[in-house]
Amino acid sequence: MRSLIHYPLSLMFLVFSPACGEKHSLGELTVSAGDPSSSSGDPSSSSADPSGDPSTSTTGELPTTEGNDPCAQHTDEATCVDAGCEFVGGGALEADVDGCHWGDQALGFCASISGGSQSPAIHCDPDGVPVVFSFDPLNIPADWGNCSCEVQGLALDCYRYAINLGPQSCGALTDHCESLTDQASCDQFQGDPGLNGCLWVESTHEVAAEPACSAEPPVGRCIPVHLRQSGGCFDTSPPASCDPAHAGKTPYFGPVGEGVPTGVELELLDDVSCQFEPLDYSPCWADEDSPAGCDCACD
Repeated sequence: MRSLIHYPLSLMFLVFSPACGEKHSLGELTVSAGDPSSSSGDPSSSSADPSGDPSTSTTGELPTTEGNDPCAQHTDEATCVDAGCEFVGGGALEADVDGCHWGDQALGFCASISGGSQSPAIHCDPDGVPVVFSFDPLNIPADWGNCSCEVQGLALDCYRYAINLGPQSCGALTDHCESLTDQASCDQFQGDPGLNGCLWVESTHEVAAEPACSAEPPVGRCIPVHLRQSGGCFDTSPPASCDPAHAGKTPYFGPVGEGVPTGVELELLDDVSCQFEPLDYSPCWADEDSPAGCDCACD
């Protein structure tokens, strides 16, 4: 596959294993140097390297600051820094009728020393707000509770899908998008770039045994997507006989159901704008294994 103009975090194929009802630590626990106090806001802009071997990833209870860190008494960034401590900040996740958003306030905790794994992590603050850290902090305070799929599922999926956790996420975003049955309400739930949302698409069921592309009218539906930080389509190579001629758009394909090979039947999403990346779909002609049904996107 050729590179994206701006390769999104979701295509780095980070594979982690958070479980609902546990602290959402998304990487192996190691000690890391560096000052994370500037990590408040959008954690996706972090320079931390999240590309470690996912086969060795672990989740578990982290050491806390309970009873052994005098800096833990400071509850805001200003007093924390004034006391000579380090503020470990992250970006709050919010979900409302207009989509997924980063919170404006800097949320985090105060510690004498910071450190942790190099992978992004989600933890919930004492008020139950999911907070994304650009690295997984070593010393989460005792009053930071577990993130629950039952309570924060939609907000958690705003970010989880962005780092390609797929089926291991709560599943709330998929359910939410599928419940939106008209284009206006679907496209309204998009929110901030770098997070996930919904998009109204037209899909066609293509069958390889047919002599020509399906003549059935496309079906409109609402699907979960990743909103890229900036535009940029896959640099794909359609067949020489194909003239898609849709600059700024890419066709995607996906399975019609479990156990049905996409070489036999597939669902084709034609003309997806480049700022959106459909989740659980693959771009047509990105590699040699692209199914023949993708040619139905040709003019």
